[in-house]
Formats: sequence, structure tokens, C-alpha cells
Amino acid sequence: MKWLIFIALTQGNPFTIPNKTFDTEDDCVQYVSDLSNADELAIEVIAHAGFNVTVTGVYCVTTQERKRHETIQKL
Repeated sequence: MKWLIFIALTQGNPFTIPNKTFDTEDDCVQYVSDLSNADELAIEVIAHAGFNVTVTGVYCVTTQERKRHETIQKL
């Protein structure tokens, strides 16, 4: 099972970072918790949502959970 970084925003739809996948939840959590990766995560958020959107959460989710969120967004 692959794990992805899921970004929740105050405005707009949440999204995952498709080019970063992890084999375990622990690997994902370690990556998002490491301050040396903050710049890369910020660049992804800015590229997807712009400068003025506030991030409300950064989560590690499975590909199955991502599909569920995408389905809910379409409703």
C-alpha cells in the first residue's frame, strides 16, 4: 500500500502531492515532520493553490483514502 501527503486548505479543494509516495505511514510522517522538507512542501502548496491560501492540515493518507476524498469532492 502506498502512502501520500494530503494537504487540506481553508479555501479550495484539498490535494495530494503525486510525486511523493511512501511505502509506510511512518516514512510519510517522518518526511512531513522533518523541517528540512518544509520548503519543498511550501513550493507544492504555492504551485497548486497560490500564495494566499492557508494550509489547515498536512496528513499522510493511503491511495484508497485519497480516492474516497476525491469522490466526496465530486458530490
